[in-house]
Amino acid sequence: MIKIKIGNGDRETDIRFPISESDLYNKLAAIHAIDSSDAQQPVTVTSIYWPEEFSVLEGRQVNLDEMNYLAKRMASFDSREMDQFLVGISMLDKPSLKNLINLTFNLDHFTLVQDVSNYGKIGRAYVMNTEGAVPANDEDDPKYATLGKRLIDRGLARITAKGLLIYDPFDKLTEVYDGQTFPEYYHRSDYIVDVLLGYNGRQELVLLPEEELAIRKAVARLGALSINDCTIGIDASNYDVESIMKKVQDLINSEGLYEVNGMLKSLSYKEIDWGKLAAVVEVADVQKASQIVFLAEHLDEFDFIPKIYDAGELAHYLVDNKEDYSMNPVMEDYFDFSGFGEQYIEEHGGQFVDGGFLYCCGYDSIEELLADIQNEDEGITMGGM
Repeated sequence: MIKIKIGNGDRETDIRFPISESDLYNKLAAIHAIDSSDAQQPVTVTSIYWPEEFSVLEGRQVNLDEMNYLAKRMASFDSREMDQFLVGISMLDKPSLKNLINLTFNLDHFTLVQDVSNYGKIGRAYVMNTEGAVPANDEDDPKYATLGKRLIDRGLARITAKGLLIYDPFDKLTEVYDGQTFPEYYHRSDYIVDVLLGYNGRQELVLLPEEELAIRKAVARLGALSINDCTIGIDASNYDVESIMKKVQDLINSEGLYEVNGMLKSLSYKEIDWGKLAAVVEVADVQKASQIVFLAEHLDEFDFIPKIYDAGELAHYLVDNKEDYSMNPVMEDYFDFSGFGEQYIEEHGGQFVDGGFLYCCGYDSIEELLADIQNEDEGITMGGM
């Protein structure tokens, strides 16, 4: 969390980061720091509330989008990482938001040691921080004591309020943020689709659904005039929704990113059965983002059994999982599973799709159910039936 006061002329306001784009816009509008094109005007940091190490920014004009991205990075820190970051600020020659963002990607350069009772503990803590791991039971390995003594003898250790700091001022930090486009960072767990916007050799990650203003800002950072100038590709890291990714990509290509973003805002990541939705979308052969939202609202009308692809598998599933169809295991060797599965498919009007078996409850067939839904929304086609 970052809390500062910013000013524009004689107007000031407090801001706590990270902050939503809409809330940030309202804060800036209140101090008349938004121009007629909705772009942010330069603002000045007038006070730093927390962290106090940011006091180096007081009196400076800052990019609040950089401040917001930095706060999102900081929000993921545990207490040890936060101490490394705050101590690292004092090691920077020219602290700026760009440098502070890059500092968050270079915490392995700043080793803080709490237990300095011997050289071995210092050396082991250094290896843990710089390499990310150490063997579980090698505390007494003499190599750590040798390393710890060498670090001290080289003059790389200094006492700070947060512990013994091991830092080499000649060890150059890696520049991850170039001052224009933000590095990929998954700051949210509730996203549905992650897309990479590309333009002129640059890329920026956007997690959907997202506020439209945030997408427009990403486009501007890429240097593009509009979203239509950008390449848009799904970076499918969210495997929960993998089954519907191709349809989402098709809709982005046909209707555009903003329309798909609006669709995703209408869908709840945690409450949607994405496998079932993908199956219904396949059967209904929808062609518009709005139609997917409409079908999502009717998912309770369908039942879906994943990873079932023929009548025999379906019958075995029903016998093993549905109380109404359970039987004595002795009888299974004499039972016509394929015939039973085919009968069940015919009675329920179900269909096999890419993800499994889809059928409806309360209707005689999927066709009948989709026809009723179509009566409510004439936009849904029946090309897949």
